[in-house]
Amino acid sequence: MKQIIALLAILLAVGVVRAEGVDEQAKLKVIQEELKTSQEKLKQARVQRQAVLGKLVVITQELKKANRTLNKAKAKIEINETKIGELVVEQKQTEAELGRKASKLELMVREAWKAGGTNYLDLLLGARSMSDLLNRLYYFEKVVARDAGLIMGIKEDLQASRRQKAALSEKTREIKELAQVIAENKQKIADQADEKKKALEALKAREAEFAAKVAELEKSSRELELLIQRKMVERGRAGIKAAGTGELTWPLRGRTTSRFGARHRLQGRHTGLDIAAPYGSPIAAADSGDVIFAGWWDGYGKAVVIDHGRGRATVYAHLSRIYPSVGAAVAKGQTIGLEGTTGYSTGPHLHFEVRINGVPKNPETFLP
Repeated sequence: MKQIIALLAILLAVGVVRAEGVDEQAKLKVIQEELKTSQEKLKQARVQRQAVLGKLVVITQELKKANRTLNKAKAKIEINETKIGELVVEQKQTEAELGRKASKLELMVREAWKAGGTNYLDLLLGARSMSDLLNRLYYFEKVVARDAGLIMGIKEDLQASRRQKAALSEKTREIKELAQVIAENKQKIADQADEKKKALEALKAREAEFAAKVAELEKSSRELELLIQRKMVERGRAGIKAAGTGELTWPLRGRTTSRFGARHRLQGRHTGLDIAAPYGSPIAAADSGDVIFAGWWDGYGKAVVIDHGRGRATVYAHLSRIYPSVGAAVAKGQTIGLEGTTGYSTGPHLHFEVRINGVPKNPETFLP
């Protein structure tokens, strides 16, 4: 009778465990689907964030260029305005001198008219002697030179006035063109400043989204810690002990792209090693042990957790394919999956963790 009761108790316990296991698997499947969608959105957000950063750099450069053009235009206007002031003064002086010479010429013409006109031939032919002729010729040259010089001076002043007016017109035209450049650049700067503001707002939104995802990953890490601890307790109660060798080997040979510890504020604390290699590279068990988790785990994507005994476990994340199932015993160096980029990943790599009693430790202190 006692044997029958004991057998019924065992069967009942097994049934409860199986029921709990089925319930957990169903919940895990729903979570996995939700997280898969979330991780895909996160990847898109990272790409968009990089695009916004690139756009922001271009906008800032264009804004600086527009400001330089604007400052050059303003400086040129100041130079032209100074030159215009100088030309105005020169033109007034030229016009005053021209007016004075014109008045003098007018007076000479008027006097010549009153005298019946200046007849230079009569002036020479009226000489009474050779000495008188020479004297008259000397004065004739002086008069002609004076009249010619006055007329030439007036001509030069008129030409100078025309040049000054043309220069004034050109400087005024340049100022109008520069004023148009300034107006266009002011609008361009305003548009670029507005675009930069929008880009910054978009960047802040992306950073907020990344911060939320980092918080989600950290939460996933804590939940994984609890899962490992719970599994180890359950296995201990059931008397199951993993047969690890106590020494770890590298699960993948490749380039270490990220080490254990603090990273950028948007990436949070890194709980393991990231090892990059060609997509689909085989992943080996770092030591012998039992698989206590195999499936999708939040930002870790497709992941495997192996219990090696004595409180030590290893985690293999972002896999493209998983080979063993939960409960399977694996040997050290056995292929347990293929490298991938599932979950919160920016490219093909293995995220490898070593956990002592569920708490992440630096894997490099355990690896040869």
